[in-house]
Amino acid sequence: MSKAFVAIHCETGKESQVIRKLTEIKGIKNVTGVLGLYDVIVEVESSDSMTLEQAVTGYIRKVPHVLSTMTLIVV
Repeated sequence: MSKAFVAIHCETGKESQVIRKLTEIKGIKNVTGVLGLYDVIVEVESSDSMTLEQAVTGYIRKVPHVLSTMTLIVV
């Protein structure tokens, strides 16, 4: 099992829309809005690291209004 936390910076005022879209992505276990440098923290789990990478690069980063991400892989 692979697990990561993804910190997401999104367009100002679009946080709620981003959070709604993120909850639809397979493998995302938790989505939380936060204050600070990043706007949303996402907990992602998958069966292996390749699937985890695909969730981040293929889905999370492509959500409209996401500007940047920082992925923290759990060891």
